[in-house]
Amino acid sequence: MKYPPFEIENFFRQYEFSSPYQLSASDCEPLTLPELLEYASPARRQQFESLWLGYTEAQGHPELRAAIADMHAGIEPQQVLTVVPEEGIFLAMNAHLNAGDHVVAIYPAFQSLYEIARVKGCELSYWQPQRTEDGWDFCVDELAALIRPDTRMLIINFPHNPTGYLPSQADFARIIKLASARGLLLFSDEIYRFAEQDPATRLPSACEVYERAIVLGGLSKCFGAPGLRTGWLITRDERLLNECQELKSYTTICASAPSEIMAIIALENWQALVGRAIDIVQRNIASAKAFFGRYPDLFWVGYPRCGTISLAELRAEMPVSEFAAAIVREQGVMALPGNIMHFAGNYFRLGFGRRALPQAFEPFEQFIHDHLL
Repeated sequence: MKYPPFEIENFFRQYEFSSPYQLSASDCEPLTLPELLEYASPARRQQFESLWLGYTEAQGHPELRAAIADMHAGIEPQQVLTVVPEEGIFLAMNAHLNAGDHVVAIYPAFQSLYEIARVKGCELSYWQPQRTEDGWDFCVDELAALIRPDTRMLIINFPHNPTGYLPSQADFARIIKLASARGLLLFSDEIYRFAEQDPATRLPSACEVYERAIVLGGLSKCFGAPGLRTGWLITRDERLLNECQELKSYTTICASAPSEIMAIIALENWQALVGRAIDIVQRNIASAKAFFGRYPDLFWVGYPRCGTISLAELRAEMPVSEFAAAIVREQGVMALPGNIMHFAGNYFRLGFGRRALPQAFEPFEQFIHDHLL
């Protein structure tokens, strides 16, 4: 199988580490190693400093799997497989899909969520959002119309990248009911879960409420530790998990030993880390509202209810791809254009998780005055 270029990763490879300012980072402000170790108990600190750098357990460190399970109601450590987050998508799609399968996928989304199925020869139907006055919405009735008698898998991602959309409890329950009625495999990308600005809006994890759900989670977004490259797959279906485990022997085999201990430290303090993320996001939303509020004729912004990202519309004749190329070239500001994410319209992604976001508004404003007013 030959995979097409991964467009968003190619874009970030070109600009992420060379641009002084970022508008579109998807993660929360990454921790430094000393900052993370400040959360460690004396025993954990000793465990980290005396760590044996040998191979690790293929399914994941038992204490790490226990910490992940503890964050999910009714889940046991043996129902968890630790993975690199992107690897988790690759394993689940390759282990459980075959050419000719019908798949319903949320779209647009992180490219591998639908691209792997497409390359494998699956037939895809796309569940797409509609813009509302306040943001975005995915209509569950439209999802129901996409599901066929031969549908094998439903792929969802809530909170959604890139709109920041989070369904209501009632709508999420309807999604689970649709999957359960057909016995579908449900792949639920929950990488942005736990960063709800209002904790009352937190949805149950799909693995908690549906036995054929496969959940992807990880430390890359709202936990501020993307460099640990630590994620997980969870399912209550033993066969589904075993098939992913078998395929993992052809990818990473096992995790980095230092990353596992640091991930345990992070998850033993996950509520503090998520609180840190929410605080940064809320401060940045306030700054963004003040900034974009000065230019209501030039921009529309749908602010997220959860997670670190959303979309802004450029209300100008300049195409967003031209805008993104010009602003990084002239002002050193990286803005991810919607076309890279296959998102129709003149949109670009906003990332609210980095502390330095307000600093990007000054060169952004200069660009506005130079080109858009």
